[in-house]
Amino acid sequence: MKPLDPSILTADPLLHRVWGHMGRPANCRVVGGYVRDRLLGRPSNDLDLAIDGDVNEASGPARRLGKALRVHPHLLGTAPHRIWRIETDHLKIEIWPLGDLIHQEDMTRRDFSCNALSWELPDGPLVDLVGGFEDIQHRRLRAISRFNLEDDPVRLLRAPRFLAQLVDFELDDRTRSWIEDLAPSLQGAPRERVGQELLTLLRAPAAARGLRECLGLGLFEHAAPKDSRIESEWLSIHCSAADSLNSLRNAGETPAPHLSQPQCGAGVPPARGRSGDTLDTARLALLFRAWGLPSERAAAPYAWTKPVRENARRAAQMLDEAFATVDGSAADRRELAWLAGPAYPALIALAAAVESDRSWDRWLRQWRRDPAAFLDPQPLLSGLEISEITGIEPGPELGTVARALLRAQVRGEIRSRGGAVRWLARRTASH
Repeated sequence: MKPLDPSILTADPLLHRVWGHMGRPANCRVVGGYVRDRLLGRPSNDLDLAIDGDVNEASGPARRLGKALRVHPHLLGTAPHRIWRIETDHLKIEIWPLGDLIHQEDMTRRDFSCNALSWELPDGPLVDLVGGFEDIQHRRLRAISRFNLEDDPVRLLRAPRFLAQLVDFELDDRTRSWIEDLAPSLQGAPRERVGQELLTLLRAPAAARGLRECLGLGLFEHAAPKDSRIESEWLSIHCSAADSLNSLRNAGETPAPHLSQPQCGAGVPPARGRSGDTLDTARLALLFRAWGLPSERAAAPYAWTKPVRENARRAAQMLDEAFATVDGSAADRRELAWLAGPAYPALIALAAAVESDRSWDRWLRQWRRDPAAFLDPQPLLSGLEISEITGIEPGPELGTVARALLRAQVRGEIRSRGGAVRWLARRTASH
């Protein structure tokens, strides 16, 4: 295994630029994941900076950096844990004022040893108080202490998330036993933070491994909404679908419209957008299916955006229907797309990831030609016209007939106003 070389941080152009834009403050250190990733030779665009003083004293460096990057710095959190965040399309920087903490205390209260290294800007030294350098060298994920995991139960979920991101790392045996023992405490952790950890895990290169670790460590059920009907066996069988979804993004070969993303510079992930939302919806649909389709009320505290939550639940709900219809007629495919609505691209992405040996291409050709025909089909006849033809007064019965007519239109069984009139006449006669 190639020895780690801290000098890579000395020559890091991003660190020098950021420090310069901040006004070259003294006692400013880059800490945590960025140091770990750069030692491993991994690109990163996420910097955590620890700086002496309180949040007001840190405002000057934060505002200077924001001005240089042409963005407005935001003050987040509540006292005494307020931080400054500066975020662009390709860079996220958080400035953590240490306040009354000394640097050594800040490092030793962190989650895992590999995240407890710091580099003083601009030229070092590298500070390692807990053996993190050696753990990174040996690709070992080790918690600093049991107390640090108890203090913030969300850290328990970071273990499988890091194993999904750091694909050649292994979990330390003692850390594994601590997490298994403390797993029930995750149930009381803030759901919005749990939701962010889960989504980050699902986006990781080895997401399937992370999900298996969640199951093996006993975390999956405690990360779920209360009263979920956990389908652990189903997830164990289909974990690989999470990796398949990520390979779609990475290869740019996707089974759904608008999923491919342009390549960006090294270490800079593509901006979130329509394609990212579709894949995130498919990822969460996999999660929702394994949770037994939680209600919107149960899923809302996880703080994923409402359209993504709703479409993920719809895609998870219709997954078996997609499998049952995959070899059906073109009319069946059009009807399924209509019923799925905006969840359809995520539904097909997930279905193709779960059952990759089936042919899904023809499902998408119709959608690509005219998605509006499924999302918002224009009825051939108005409700008033249907009422006049059938003699049915406005009300639930008329609504049922109108929807049945629209279904026949979507399926391609009716293609004109005249055809719609004849269809209604036949239906009226038969009833």
